[in-house]
Amino acid sequence: MEAAVNQHFKPRLAMFAVGIFLMTLGIALSCKADLGTSPISSVPWVLSMFTSWSIGGITIAMNLVMILLQPLILRAVYLREIAGQLATTLAFGYSIDFSMGLLDWFVPASALEQWLACLLSIIVLALGVFLEVRAKIFLVAGEGVVSVLAFVTQKKFSFIKNCFDITLVTIAIIISWNQFGILKGVGAGTVVAAVLVGRCVHLYENRLHFFDRWKVEA
Repeated sequence: MEAAVNQHFKPRLAMFAVGIFLMTLGIALSCKADLGTSPISSVPWVLSMFTSWSIGGITIAMNLVMILLQPLILRAVYLREIAGQLATTLAFGYSIDFSMGLLDWFVPASALEQWLACLLSIIVLALGVFLEVRAKIFLVAGEGVVSVLAFVTQKKFSFIKNCFDITLVTIAIIISWNQFGILKGVGAGTVVAAVLVGRCVHLYENRLHFFDRWKVEA
């Protein structure tokens, strides 16, 4: 097991870091498109619209809750995984705010530009997810809690992931309606992202064989 963990560690760490950045850049693009961000960021994005907290700060807080839930669900503590997810959460949250700052100048002027930004965000986000998962360093907290729930319930990861995403979007919709009286932060772009991100990741898995050279063998 230890040998598998250390295989190609440096290139995998680089893949992981680039993956995290691309994921956050994709999230920032979806926020700027203003058609509804990805399910995992829907709650932080809506909350950031009427609080003093940034979307990155709220993402960190939400992910910390997800990290704390995992040992409670498993009734066991795995310090390496918790520490890794904690470090990943901090990097992920701060990177979202950094990416939002990078795109501060970008304001889509038409519906066409909004949709182009939305589709680009999906392509970029999916590439980030592909690299992050392929690196096999640590999972982000959202994927970690889904993995734990799938293990405990003996359900497929994809099924639990869909339920998890639907729950987050539902919470974001409730918060939006309660606060604004209309839908903000959740929309057609959220639905498109929920459908296409997974398909794009699957496409990358089938096409980007270049990264197979750093595959971890169990």
